[in-house]
Amino acid sequence: MRSVLMTSLVIVTVCLGFGLTATAQPYPSRQVTLVVPFPAGSATDGVARRLADSLKDATGATVIVENKPGADGNLAALSVLRAEPDGYTVFVTTNSTHAANVNLFNSMPYDPRSDFAPVAGIMTIPMMLTVKPDFPAKSVSEFIAVAKSREKPLAFASGNTSSRGAAELFKSRAAIPMQHVPYRGMPQAITDVVGGQVELVFADTSTGMGLVRDRALRAIAVTASKRLASLPDVPTIAESGLPGYEFAAWVGVFVHARTPKDIVAKLNQLVTTFVDNPATISYLGTIGAAPFPSTPEQLAAFAEADTKRWAEIVDVAKMEKK
Repeated sequence: MRSVLMTSLVIVTVCLGFGLTATAQPYPSRQVTLVVPFPAGSATDGVARRLADSLKDATGATVIVENKPGADGNLAALSVLRAEPDGYTVFVTTNSTHAANVNLFNSMPYDPRSDFAPVAGIMTIPMMLTVKPDFPAKSVSEFIAVAKSREKPLAFASGNTSSRGAAELFKSRAAIPMQHVPYRGMPQAITDVVGGQVELVFADTSTGMGLVRDRALRAIAVTASKRLASLPDVPTIAESGLPGYEFAAWVGVFVHARTPKDIVAKLNQLVTTFVDNPATISYLGTIGAAPFPSTPEQLAAFAEADTKRWAEIVDVAKMEKK
């Protein structure tokens, strides 16, 4: 009887050991999905697709990008939280979902602090005040004069929360009337400015730079603290009569809060390697963005500070909550 019992224990132990060996595969061992809260063609989408290629090259795994625009990123955030917390659904997102929305919505369907684990930063990116080439103003002071002279407020498009925030802050600092026209993404917002349906948009440099260079749009000023190397002739808003004005969006990587810490650490290493790559740094320079590599702790602190900054923007600009 004892012999039978010992034999059974050995079989169970071997089976358990085989099971552990079979399941404890290195991460990632299957398809990884990068969820992006904005449509194809947006700045976040562009850098996410380059990240996907980098992850595929580094690990051999299949990596896809899934665009889920809507509700200023909240729809995409919820889709990540509904997925298994195993590191195979990764959120490539922005200050919209992790700093601005808690200040812009009366009720949030998730908590960006407790429901997500920060992984790593990717980039910071300024905006441009852009208009059609035939708009009757070529400087910030001329733009303000035009806005004040119109019987109806100028209509400004926004393709994301950052686009709106930059415009609302400008509107408040310049003390001019402007009417907000929201869009599901930056490409659509820019298309309607080019087509004349709305008069201006604060476009991120990634999405709008090509159209500015092709002269389909005209950049009046940038929201950065200093002029961009890629647009040296375009002044900052601060140097154009609104001292102290500065605004930048950011992109980072988050996962479900219950994702194992070793997988978060592995993702941080993979994302940071991508950000520090000379090819990535060169790409970011061409779109007017700056690399933003970080530890998970640094990204958490950055997002927390930006959340407070957004509270000030909402208050100063008197933005109504949704």
